[in-house]
Amino acid sequence: MSTLALSGMLRPRLRMGWLRHPWTLVVVALAVPTAVMLVMRFRTEVGARLSSVPVPTWPWLMACGLASSCFFLANGLALRAASGLPLRLRTAVAVQLAAAAANRVLPAGLGAIAVNIRYLERQKLTCSACLSAVAAVKIVFALAHVGGIALTAALVGGSGTQDAVIAPIRSVTASVGSGPALGGVALCLVGCVMAGLHPRIRGRLGPALRGAGQHLALLARSPRRTAVLLLSAAATKVTQIVALATCVWAFGGSVSLLSVATIYLVGAVVAGAVPTAGNIGALEPALAIGLTAAGGDAVSMFAAVLVYRLISYWLPVLPGIAALTVLRRRGIL
Repeated sequence: MSTLALSGMLRPRLRMGWLRHPWTLVVVALAVPTAVMLVMRFRTEVGARLSSVPVPTWPWLMACGLASSCFFLANGLALRAASGLPLRLRTAVAVQLAAAAANRVLPAGLGAIAVNIRYLERQKLTCSACLSAVAAVKIVFALAHVGGIALTAALVGGSGTQDAVIAPIRSVTASVGSGPALGGVALCLVGCVMAGLHPRIRGRLGPALRGAGQHLALLARSPRRTAVLLLSAAATKVTQIVALATCVWAFGGSVSLLSVATIYLVGAVVAGAVPTAGNIGALEPALAIGLTAAGGDAVSMFAAVLVYRLISYWLPVLPGIAALTVLRRRGIL
């Protein structure tokens, strides 16, 4: 996908004609009464469940907000180190907020990729260098995630944490069946191998991967930039783990930080297989099931995960949209 195509995704296209379509009126006419009936039917049960959720401790939620803010700071430092340009840190962090807002629309991180490439192009970096820098950041972040899983796996010793790690996988296997689950995994692996062997795909991805490899080799010659990039990549994982842990503790959970780290890292990998923007609908159940298996109360852990996603995922949308508007107005994007 070209840079212009990625950048074009950021341009808002307001098409309001669908609001006047007859099918829209039919869907609304059916959805609203159905939602009202469901609320009336289950309001007693839902109220009883919600009454058992403890009141969250606000200092822990404030710590979650602080950790989420540091996540964008770490992303800005990583982009500056990968590009090799003397980028203003404040601007780089604002770009990461704008990238987060774009990621809420496009799956697989395409929104952030488009915003970062556009930003680096505006800084007079060549197209190939922009792609290489962004690809290098993605590769280092993936390596940091794998390294985090390996580290937590080496440190995990309790059976409770091990049960929490395999709880999402066990739940999927129990509901789908071991045969279909293994068949789906095998089908995904075969599809990835066949896609990698296809000459057209290999021809498109080959230059980008070679450019990223050359960029990483160039980074290796600069110990300072390499250290900043590696530490920033690790910081993005640590901040998300701390944000989730503080929400768990805010709702009275007694899950250890190591258990939360293991559950988050493994749950993010499991949810990454779902092609939705920000893994919506996949990450939340994976985290809630893992935290419950680690010893937390089911209702409290589900509430903690929802609050964590609200603070770390949805609240940055508003400042992200504001940052995107200001940066485009100033010609930075």
